[in-house]
This record gives sequence, C-alpha cells and structure tokens, in this order.
Amino acid sequence: MKNILRLVLVSLVTLAFAGVALAQTGSTGSTGTKSTAPAKPAAEKKAKTMRATGELTAADAKAGMAKVKTKDKELSLSAETEDAKESLGKVKVGDMVKVAYTEKDGKLTLKSLSKTKAPAKSTSTKSPDKPMESKPATK
Repeated sequence: MKNILRLVLVSLVTLAFAGVALAQTGSTGSTGTKSTAPAKPAAEKKAKTMRATGELTAADAKAGMAKVKTKDKELSLSAETEDAKESLGKVKVGDMVKVAYTEKDGKLTLKSLSKTKAPAKSTSTKSPDKPMESKPATK
C-alpha cells in the first residue's frame, strides 16, 4: 500500500513540474499550435521608413539609383521595387522631390519618390503689396 501511494505521489509531482516547464517555454508539445521558432533579432525586424525632401541631383531608372540633396546631407538611394524604378523615370535632375526610404546595413533603399513644388524663396523681407507708411518726425 505504501508503494502504490508513493508511486501515485511521484507521478503527480512529475506532471506538475512538467506542466510548469511547458507553460514557461510557451510550447504545447507536438500537437500544439504554438511555434517554437526563436524570436527575430532586432536587425531582421521591419525597418523604419524615413522621409526627406530635397533636390534630385542624379537619377537612373534602369539601374534604380537616385541621389537627393537635402538641407543637411545627400542621400544615395537604390530602388529595388518596380514601382520605385517607375517613379524615377517620371522625374528629372533638378526637380524637388519627396522620398520615403529605409536603411538596412548602411544601405538606403528607396520605397517611393514623388515630385513636389519647389519652396518659395523670399528675396526681401518687405511685402511688395504694401508700401511702407511714412510717419511724421516728432520733436
């Protein structure tokens, strides 16, 4: 009788620990639906899309290469999708463009490119519509 009780107790303790171990790993065994694949490293996660506006200084639709000069830097972009290569064919060097791109392993990949209006350049701080008013001098 003691041996049977001891066998049942050992079996229950073993099952309890096995259940806790499975719960911690997230695995449900061979019939479960959870994946036991390791999590992706940070480098393989989806790259963040960045945006910039500047002047198109070089473009080659066939090769899928473009250079855009922004206020503070020049971006060398490579287009990998057909849509991005098509958009390169619709612009010319000197156009102001908006680009969306990602950076992976130091390489800038063009996601989209569109032509935009050039920013208005002001040559004077005075408004040409309104003449300056003169005030009489006081003593």
